[in-house]
Amino acid sequence: MGKHFTIEDRISIQQLLKEGKSYSDIAICLGRSVSTIMREVKNHRVFINRKDVTTMQTKNACLKRFDCKISGKCKKPTCTAIHKRNCKICGGCNDYCSEFEEEICKKYDSPPYVCNSCEKKPRCPLSKYVYDAAKAQNAYQDKLSESRKGISVTSEELNRIDEIVSPRLQKGQSIHSICADEKDVLNLSERSVYKYVNKGLLSAKPTDLQRTVQRRPRKKAGPAVKVDKQCYKDRTYTDFEKYLEQNNNPNVVEMDSIVGKQGEVGVVLSLLLRNCDLQLYFYRSYNTARSVTEIFDELRSKLTDSEYSKLFKCILADRGTEFTDPVAIEVNKDTGEIQTRVFYCDPMNSNQKAKCERNHEFFRYILPKGSSFSALTRKKTDMITNHVNSYPRPRLGEKSPIAVFKAIYGDELANKLGLVEIPAEEIILTPQLLK
Repeated sequence: MGKHFTIEDRISIQQLLKEGKSYSDIAICLGRSVSTIMREVKNHRVFINRKDVTTMQTKNACLKRFDCKISGKCKKPTCTAIHKRNCKICGGCNDYCSEFEEEICKKYDSPPYVCNSCEKKPRCPLSKYVYDAAKAQNAYQDKLSESRKGISVTSEELNRIDEIVSPRLQKGQSIHSICADEKDVLNLSERSVYKYVNKGLLSAKPTDLQRTVQRRPRKKAGPAVKVDKQCYKDRTYTDFEKYLEQNNNPNVVEMDSIVGKQGEVGVVLSLLLRNCDLQLYFYRSYNTARSVTEIFDELRSKLTDSEYSKLFKCILADRGTEFTDPVAIEVNKDTGEIQTRVFYCDPMNSNQKAKCERNHEFFRYILPKGSSFSALTRKKTDMITNHVNSYPRPRLGEKSPIAVFKAIYGDELANKLGLVEIPAEEIILTPQLLK
């Protein structure tokens, strides 16, 4: 028997799945192992979005649809009063109702992993996976063809690509970002660029790519610091969630500290604005509550009261000792006005401010963990802020955090914070930036 499945094999798999046969039965029929059949189905199953599902009856995919009493959410001009009373079967409300929660078919994650044999399939409104022999064969042929292709590019074209890609890779930029920014010039897929780099056809080396895995020594526990737990009263993560509900989900600022080499002075305060992924960095000589308060006093002096309250309406921090003076951050000491609210993550739950933790990755491209902060200055952290926040993000539609910040808050506020967008080709996200 051949190593690869034929179209006849795949048609047999599709038919046997439709008949409700188990993977063991299919494996016996085709003379293959169970794991081979299972892998073929999972690798080549086709996803059908609920919005593309056509049924004779309902298209409502909400988990709560059978008990729903909400009506008139579909916003269809043609919707009649009769239809509104039947929202739970109409499905036109799914894209507009704030209570919508998509039901996920349990067949996705356990055998048979597809809906081929499901009796409810003709009338099911849910997103689904199906195994289609023809599409599986086409996908297989495409993959086989691609794997047999070599590097079909002229030396002149390769030099042109090298001149565009390599300098930016060596500055710490990602292939995704380069391809997005230079898509009209490169006319090349990210996959091809990765192939050229890994095959050594460009000046940039695989070591210039981001996300290089490194082992680091285990940290030793430092001396315990006692904290007045009264500062957490009415500021827990549960209180934070209630505050968001009561205040129409204001912009949240995630606050954290980035530390340098153990035993050395110097620490960076990190403030991330969730709504635009903008992350501000501030150098501090010591990691104390007083040093954090001084940063916020400085921000108050640069901004008007309304600007300050708008930017820092709600702050979420971990339970580090440097954040244990929330009142000094919340209250304007000159007027006594409460300008912001500070809340804390649950103990050992830094994932509750995951966006800030994730964005530290960009800072660490420039100053890897274990780096000394002894030569760091406010001017240098300002430079890091501008380079990191000029870097386009896929989740922002390939726009930079600075560009999105300006669109929300305006150029004047950006200038007050010292935000300057760096041209894409000049962005450096490696230690070279500080040399």
